[in-house]
Amino acid sequence: MKKSVAAMTVAAVIVAAGGVVYVSGAYDSWRDGRALDGACKGLVSAAEARKTLGMDRVSGKAIGRPSCRVYDPGDTNTELAIMVRRGEDAAESIRTHPAVILTTDREQALVPVGNGWPALVSSGTTTEPYATAYLPCGKNANDDLVLSMSVANANASADPQERRNGMAVMVTRALKQAAKDQGCALPGAKKVTAAPSVSVFGNLKKAGAATGTCQGVNSASYEAQPDPAAPVEQCFLAASNGEPTFRIASYYGPYTNAPRRNPFRSPDDYVGTSGTNEGKSWTTASCPTGTALYTLEPVDSRATAGAGERRALLSFAARSAERHGCGTPVQAISK
Repeated sequence: MKKSVAAMTVAAVIVAAGGVVYVSGAYDSWRDGRALDGACKGLVSAAEARKTLGMDRVSGKAIGRPSCRVYDPGDTNTELAIMVRRGEDAAESIRTHPAVILTTDREQALVPVGNGWPALVSSGTTTEPYATAYLPCGKNANDDLVLSMSVANANASADPQERRNGMAVMVTRALKQAAKDQGCALPGAKKVTAAPSVSVFGNLKKAGAATGTCQGVNSASYEAQPDPAAPVEQCFLAASNGEPTFRIASYYGPYTNAPRRNPFRSPDDYVGTSGTNEGKSWTTASCPTGTALYTLEPVDSRATAGAGERRALLSFAARSAERHGCGTPVQAISK
């Protein structure tokens, strides 16, 4: 009997090579899934992460509840950090990503996810895509919820639009779960299956021809679709030859911390309700989510802001403020 049991044990262990791979692969998948579920608590789908980021395997590690790190324990070295922050920590979360939030490169700028979601994804072809989302939650700004998704070592050969689509799907899934976990109300948003087209900020509009975020601007420009739910909206002014000259942007809720607390700015930038300093101009408006900030910044160091550019800022600010249910922006911009 003992010999029979031993023989059966040996037979169970000594299996075909393909069987060993199959059993090992199934175990790895089970172990990775357990780790991901335990760390991220529904913030991310393994299937979506694999498809969007080109991961062979998807595992997870908690980095302070409810945030987590999603990584490939295989060979790609791809990582996705999902950070969920509230109150003062929400502002800090925005301050840690100024390069993508404040970029003057229209090919990398953030664009709204759309469909009523207060979320943004990076529009460029970088291998470090980024997404962020925001929910007012609680009685005041100290209860704001901000979610960010930053990627390192994404598949460089992936189709940019497909990856942008995947990031849009993942950030809305994560925000929905974070809202449930933190007891925050979601807006009446529709399901997202794709992000804005790669042509966002890609088509030059003639002066006066813009119909999106640059509408009303008397300059050649590059624009995105206006979005009343987006916490950041942008418009790029351009010279007649298509070269970008200035970036105009609106910031709502805690996103005003991105330009105001950028370590590379002058301490005199964005002080008070409006002003101009070192080529930058700004104005503000009172909104349900707090005081919004509208900025005009040079893209080309040789560009000089004049009365025309400041009028463009005020026109942009007025339309964006109206979309977001805000009061009239301050109209006087001191020099």
